[in-house]
Amino acid sequence: MALNYQKDCQVLFESLNSRQKEIIFRRFGLNGEEKTLEAIGQDLGLTRERVRQIIEMTLVKIRRGSVTPEMAKVFSSFKNYLQKNGGLKREELLFSDPLFNHQANSRHWLCLLLALEGSLFRAGETKEFYAFWALEQNKLFSVQKLLKLIEKKLSKEKKPLGIKKLTEAVPGDPSFLKSVLEISKVVLKTGDGQYGLKTWPEVNPRGVRDLALLVFKKIKKPLHFIKVANLIDEFLFPEKPQEFSVVAASATAASLPVPKKTNFQTVHNELIKDSRFVLVGRGVYALREWGYEPGTVKDVISQVLKKAKQPLSQDEVLKRVLSQRLVKESTILLNLGNKKCFLKSENGRYSVHEA
Repeated sequence: MALNYQKDCQVLFESLNSRQKEIIFRRFGLNGEEKTLEAIGQDLGLTRERVRQIIEMTLVKIRRGSVTPEMAKVFSSFKNYLQKNGGLKREELLFSDPLFNHQANSRHWLCLLLALEGSLFRAGETKEFYAFWALEQNKLFSVQKLLKLIEKKLSKEKKPLGIKKLTEAVPGDPSFLKSVLEISKVVLKTGDGQYGLKTWPEVNPRGVRDLALLVFKKIKKPLHFIKVANLIDEFLFPEKPQEFSVVAASATAASLPVPKKTNFQTVHNELIKDSRFVLVGRGVYALREWGYEPGTVKDVISQVLKKAKQPLSQDEVLKRVLSQRLVKESTILLNLGNKKCFLKSENGRYSVHEA
């Protein structure tokens, strides 16, 4: 049976005096918002260091005489949970897991219980990773080492990789790898479940252009700019139910942000200015990396004839240009008839008219 934090943990405070209890409740936010050492000290006329000392001494006092068998089982469940996850777990994911997050204010009680357990290690949030809990302090070194290996592998591949590829590339426990990826701020998970570096636009899009790139790489075919705008909205605001959370359930609908539709004209303007995208038809774009070349239909005809290094028939020109542009054949023939740009031989084959 799950521990009722508010009810079952009251025994922890029976041996405490009023000041000790107040400081513990305020520091861990057991009655609401958690307070800093400095804020508690200012209210009680104590130094920050003195508040820290009182908290440490109070936790020791509770450990020695107030921990019940039920709480000892919770401590064991913490260790078992971390063990199953490779020896560590991102703090937010641990706190939101239904195994522990089963009532209001669970997070604050869990912080207290983890502090009371005493043997587990908490790594604070840094630029490289989110805060996490581990079975032992030396996990921090293992995390840093593995992250460097993953970054090196991704930098070499220059593209996002799935969990299977990463598992094959780095040694060790797969569950440890999964937990390290969860805490990383440098290696991020894409919408399709792959992992890449934060600096990559397809992994961490920073604007309309990067979001459009993400859409094209997912759909893998030319798209009209209006369709791109709609798909960006689907990417940003997927219509799927959120996972239930006791904490999240307390949020009101009024506090949720109202999704803002992506302006299709903005998408058109951004795509036409970015060399990664090529206009291949009326409002239709494709990625340049797919082999599409920029320019007008006339430019594409010139490129086709120059690459051929020999005169081409009308049908050959049509076939090759249509692989680059979504236009009518009549549009290609109209441009091909430009005598200032193209020459037609007696046998009906075309070449570039060199100036």
